Amino acid sequence: MIKKQTPFLLVALLGLALMACTPSTEPAADSSESVIQPLAAVAQTDLSVLAEGVVVPVESSNLSFQTAGVVAEVMVSEGDSVSAGDVLVRLDTVDLQIQRDQAEARLASAQSGLTAAQANLESAQSGVATSQLQVEAAEAQLALIQAGPRPEEVEAAEKALAAAEAGVTQAVGQRNAAVNGITTSQIEGARAQLISAQAQLLTVENAYDNILTTCFDVPGKGEVCPLYGPVEEQTRAQLEAARLQEQAAAAAVTQLENGATSGQRSAAQGGVTLAQANVAVAEAQLALVQAGATAEQIAQVQVSVDQAKAAIGIAEAGITQAEAAVGQAEAGVKAAEAGLAAADLALSRAEIKAPIGGTISTISTEVGQIVNPGAPVVVMADFGSWEIKTTDLTELDVARVSVGAPVTIQFDAIPGEELDGTVIDVALISAISQGDVVYEVTIDLVGTDGLPIRWGMTAFVNVQ
Repeated sequence: MIKKQTPFLLVALLGLALMACTPSTEPAADSSESVIQPLAAVAQTDLSVLAEGVVVPVESSNLSFQTAGVVAEVMVSEGDSVSAGDVLVRLDTVDLQIQRDQAEARLASAQSGLTAAQANLESAQSGVATSQLQVEAAEAQLALIQAGPRPEEVEAAEKALAAAEAGVTQAVGQRNAAVNGITTSQIEGARAQLISAQAQLLTVENAYDNILTTCFDVPGKGEVCPLYGPVEEQTRAQLEAARLQEQAAAAAVTQLENGATSGQRSAAQGGVTLAQANVAVAEAQLALVQAGATAEQIAQVQVSVDQAKAAIGIAEAGITQAEAAVGQAEAGVKAAEAGLAAADLALSRAEIKAPIGGTISTISTEVGQIVNPGAPVVVMADFGSWEIKTTDLTELDVARVSVGAPVTIQFDAIPGEELDGTVIDVALISAISQGDVVYEVTIDLVGTDGLPIRWGMTAFVNVQ
């Protein structure tokens, strides 16, 4: 390889020009003694720059592993054509695969723990909501019982008492009819009593249905029926009494129509006794309604309110604990994900893949060999396109070279061929070559089809 320096070339070319202009008196030298001029010795003007360079592929890669290991497979040979992404060399990955499987199992376990922690948190949040509904229901019950009996409740109890008293009158009449004989007027009277008893029964039934259906929804906790309790119990007793009265009235009509027997007379007397008992029950119920809830009953409901409020505090503490558990579980999942990602990365680093499509030029390893990180293993390139990188362009000439400048190129290995090119890059930082400060210039090389271009060939460039 001939190294060219611009000052030397200028002097040499000037000498050659002078010799060419001086007539020669010597015979022509023998061709075997003639001096062969290098291809780089081409005419240079003040507007051109001569330099020496080397041919390189536009795309090439010097591949190595990022981790140490034992080579398990070499999937290519020198000269093979490969596509981008093809696996070229693989290390033994048994240990790495075990580590990856363990990392995946840890991630699955962490995710399962997170799911359980989230379920516990939802349960704790639901517990707080339930406790709040219980407080609202207990407070509503307390307010209801503290308000005392409502006018409609007292009125219902008074009507029940009046009905019971009417039942006594009816029972007495039935007894007298059974003892003194039956007349048409008695039968008509009994029928009237039956109609009255049926009407009373209907009234009490409607009142009782009203108690059962008087409910309202408390937001978030469901249905509350405030009339359940003492009011419902009193009305239910009234309803039972009204049914008995209706039955007694019906029996009286039947008895009068069929005529009384001694047994019926006894039964009639028993009806009087039962009717009198119903009056006593109705009086007791009226007194209970008018008296309202006792202090003990109010205290019991107040205890329910306090217990429901205490349950809220316990449930809120459960939420705090559940949230902390979820945070820990989420951190565990992230750590497990990072571990799995690290294991996957380690596995990926156990393979060398082709970064580009091209041809394998050099393989520097074999199966069973231990390789170190960064040690060259495979060299490959795309030999379909070439460029030239200068090796001796000095700081005196680089200032006259610009991107886009046309270039002519000659090769020692291919005499008589001259190709065109274009400057596509000028280095911004210098390098030292044989003691000189030089700058690398990259030249796009065209028209190489059919030429025996090889990586590393010497080229001589003339930058216009």
